[in-house]
Formats: sequence, structure tokens, C-alpha cells
Amino acid sequence: MNKYTVTAVGLVLTLGLASGCGSSDSDGDGRGSASGQKGGSSGGATAEGPAYSGPAIPGLAARPAWSLPPADAIDLGGTLLFVKDAQGAYASGHGYTWEPADGSVGTLHFTDDPEPATLEFRDVKTGQVRKTLKVKTDRVAATTWHDGVPAVAVFAGATTESDGLSEEKTSTEVTVYGGDGSKLGKTTIEGDEFDVHEGYVIEQDGDESLKLTPVDGGAARKVTCTGQLARCTFDPRNNDIDGGQAHAPLITGKYAFHVENASTYEDEPEQLVMTDLATGEKAWSTADVTPPAGVELDEDGKRTSGALRVLDVRDGRVLTAWGAGAFSPDTWVTATYDITSGKQVGGSSKYSYEDSPTDTLDTEGSSVFTPDHTLAAAHTEQGTAVWQPADGKEVWAQKDGEKAMNPLRFSPNGILYGSTKEDGFSPSVFLAVDGRTKKVLAKSLPEENIPLFSQPSGYGYISTEKGFFVFPAQD
Repeated sequence: MNKYTVTAVGLVLTLGLASGCGSSDSDGDGRGSASGQKGGSSGGATAEGPAYSGPAIPGLAARPAWSLPPADAIDLGGTLLFVKDAQGAYASGHGYTWEPADGSVGTLHFTDDPEPATLEFRDVKTGQVRKTLKVKTDRVAATTWHDGVPAVAVFAGATTESDGLSEEKTSTEVTVYGGDGSKLGKTTIEGDEFDVHEGYVIEQDGDESLKLTPVDGGAARKVTCTGQLARCTFDPRNNDIDGGQAHAPLITGKYAFHVENASTYEDEPEQLVMTDLATGEKAWSTADVTPPAGVELDEDGKRTSGALRVLDVRDGRVLTAWGAGAFSPDTWVTATYDITSGKQVGGSSKYSYEDSPTDTLDTEGSSVFTPDHTLAAAHTEQGTAVWQPADGKEVWAQKDGEKAMNPLRFSPNGILYGSTKEDGFSPSVFLAVDGRTKKVLAKSLPEENIPLFSQPSGYGYISTEKGFFVFPAQD
């Protein structure tokens, strides 16, 4: 599996990953190319777009609640954020250098230089415009604010040309808005090689460190991976820190992760350490817990595999995936630990994951989850396996003789969408199954009709060549 390297990050960012915005805020009436259909009770334009003529989508109502002409959106929870250019056309968001691993929109709008644009915040249930902002920007991208709250970052880059002796300098203004259109923070960063996540500007600071600067002001914090020839990078596609064989969310709530023994040259296995984001004090570490049953240990009681992942942190617990052994590179064991006691909660699940030489994201050992995290689906060598993160219990798994399904995402009501192939050369076929019973609910959905879901409403939305459609959950 190829590793996402510092060189790749630099290349992506140089091509415009964090190119930027200078925004001037002004509330508008929201009246653009969409108007008409009755929606909520408050003011602002509502949405009227094309009629839906596609197939029924399991988990969603038969008819959309509202629609727009072809567009894409950034999901901000109770609202969906659309961008219109100076000519009034909706941004599609396609074709940018990278996109999030979950299939959602990462960068919605980008241009070579800052240009006027309109941010349109629409109610996810009714399509009614709640707020509009006029900005001047060269990139609008999804981000998160503190504690994972969905937000949008608006960038504007500026260049100071050389006077013949000095070097040309670039700077980027970053403004972050919440789902209601309110300004959460604003800062200016020298250069354009950085990311914005959880309310922090994240910059590479040497090979082994990342610098985290709060967008809303305050002291910067360093996250440093240790070890001989240690490398420590951030992958914006899944928001993970990467120390080599170990991966974890860089920031999760009030915690940050770093890697100890972060090098393939170390004798000791890599360890993931979770620290308090504000103080830097250690809160939890894989070095202080017992690996789950199924993880191979040597005669000194050390793991024979350095492969290690943290998949999630929530409700005082850490969900992990451990490499099963030195000679089982694609086999992982998942287990949950209590942060305070360090004890394992429930059992564990062991899977041999599907490997792909074209996968540069290093998603082995990970799973897709229902929004409430009661179910997870793993992509194994035999196809999909569904399990319960709380206790490690397997719900069902595909067997030999079945068409192996690659799980893509769950709906809030537990429907799993995935893809299958007849062979390595045939096109993918998209389907939906009941996540608890394995019953096939739809076996030939167009790829563009695999929905994304907005939380906490449970509404699903799709973007097709015919329009942008938002559906209530199925009764």
C-alpha cells in the first residue's frame, strides 16, 4: 500500500489545496436562479428545481423534499452550503486534486485568483435560503470547527511581487463560517501550504512535527512524532496523522494524537499517544493497554507487527485496529478501550482486509460506520463484514461464492450502500442492503444515486446531471 508522503502533500497544496480568500460579508436576499416551491416559515428564497425521475433509493422517501439545478453542496448539518460564481452559476466542486475519503465534497469552488462569489446557506429540510454572503475568494472548502462541528473555510491568496532583490511572497487569508453563516474565526497565514481542520491551521514543521495554530486566535501548538528518522504528516483526505505504520485522527474533540517510535528503522513497535489538545498532557496510549486477543506477540511480549490505527474516539472510548502479525500484513484486529481505565470494552473482531496497490490512502484496518456508530462495515478479502463496535460482535459477513461487495456508506437507518464487480475489468455495480439482515434492497443503482446523508436530520441528497435532489428519510 502506497504511503501519502510529505512530497505529495506539498505538491497538492502547491497546486492550490489552500489557495484562499478575502471575504467581505453582506447579507443578501438569497434570490438567485432558484425560487418558488413553498418551504419553511421564515423569509428567504426557497428552492424549486427539476423533478426527480431516477430510481427509488432505499432508505429515502420516494419524492424529494426540494431540488435545484445541477450543483454540489457542503453539508453543514442543518444547512447545505452552495456557491454561486459572479455569473450566478452553481459550483459543482468536481475535478479538484483531492476529495475526502467519505465521498463528500471537500473543495466546492476554486479559481486561479480571488473572484466575487456568493455563499448560499439553505435549510436542509426545506431548501429555503437562510443567509447569503458576498465574498471574494479563490477557494471554498469544507472544514470542521472545534469538536468536529461542520464549517466552511473561505480562502483568498495574495502575492507580493519581488522588487528585483527580495523574494516574491504569498499570503492566504482564511475565514471560517458556521452553518448559520456566522463568522467563527479569521486569520492570515504566510504562504499557501497548509490545511484547516477543527478550527486550526495545520502546517508541516520539519519532517517530524506539525504546527497547529488556532484560527480564532491563541498560541500555536506542535504535535511531534518521535523515533529514529521520524516522519509525521497529515493527510487531509481522512484527517489522519501518519507516522509510518501508525495512523490516527490528528485532532478529535479535545485530544490530539502523535506517534512514538515513528520510523521503520526502530526496533520498538510504533505507539499512538493521545494528549490533551490544550495542555499536551498524555491522556491515553496504545503502549499502556493490552493488545486484543488475535494480535501476535514475540517472546518478549511485544507486537510482531507495527501496523496500528485509531479509528474513532467518542464517549470516553477509543476504537482501535491492530496489525495481527508480521506475516499477516492485511489482517487486523479491532478492539475498543476505555480511556480512563485503559481496559478493553467488549470483544474484538478479526478480518483480513482487501488490499489494493492503487490505494494511496492506507484505509486498511478501517471501516465505514452508521452515524450513531452502532454498526460498522469492513472491506475484507471475501467482501463485506458488518460488526458492532461496542462489543466487537460480528453481525454478518460475506462468504466464498458471493459477489464481494465494497462497503461505501450507511444511511442513518442502517442501510448499507456498496459496490460489486464481476471481475477486475468489469464496471462497478452499486447496490443497497439491509445492514442488519444482509437483505438486498436494490441491486443496480446508478453511482450518482448513492446518497450522502446530513446529520442530524437524516435527510439524504444526491447530485446528478439533472439536478441536486434532497430527500427525507423513508418512513
